[in-house]
Amino acid sequence: MKRLAVLAALTAASLTQAAEVPVEKNANGPDGHPLTAVVVTQCNLVVAVYVTMPDGRLLRFDKSANMPVDQLLTMAYTATRSERVEVSCNDSGPVGFETHQAVL
Repeated sequence: MKRLAVLAALTAASLTQAAEVPVEKNANGPDGHPLTAVVVTQCNLVVAVYVTMPDGRLLRFDKSANMPVDQLLTMAYTATRSERVEVSCNDSGPVGFETHQAVL
């Protein structure tokens, strides 16, 4: 259910005018354990990482964040629930989806 809510929110944001979730450029990683995470990849490259925190914050990280990709993925995959969405390299829309168990 949460997966559908996150995907619906991402889809709605791309179809309607909505405020962009600001990138956490100078963050070394959020304090605490993420509740949910969605890793968006294209051609097996990380495009963005979205995490929700226990205090309700939705954080977005991308290539401009001052965090190495492996640290972003480790943070994302330690979330209580994490998923990866692969976006097509040549067409529009998703081409793959994975759900991960929390790595603790």
